[in-house]
Amino acid sequence: MTEKSYEKLTLLILSFFLLIGSVILYVRHSRPFHYVTVEKNAIKEEYTLQRVEEMIKEERRIDINKATQEEITLIPGIGPTLSERIIVYRQDHGSFERAEDILEVEGIGPKKFEKIKEYIRID
Repeated sequence: MTEKSYEKLTLLILSFFLLIGSVILYVRHSRPFHYVTVEKNAIKEEYTLQRVEEMIKEERRIDINKATQEEITLIPGIGPTLSERIIVYRQDHGSFERAEDILEVEGIGPKKFEKIKEYIRID
């Protein structure tokens, strides 16, 4: 075989693998969502995997307006002292209206807030 023939054969083989890879990616991304049956309070419902992940994230969040001091310490980066300050602030100033309001608590600055905001909710 000549050098040109090897180049053509190599290009043909690479093109074949590129085509196969493209077909595999297309099939993986075009198939319908997989559904999961979730039972909560004796009620079964069908959810996509993405929705189940969102629900799990939501369940991990702590309502800082209703949580006890012990529950607030479950937030990564919040210890007993800071959780007590949150409780005292809440008692003195009323409920937090937005998650960002926790920045008013002594010891919680922008960096700390960025780390804990995904664990906080306001109901």
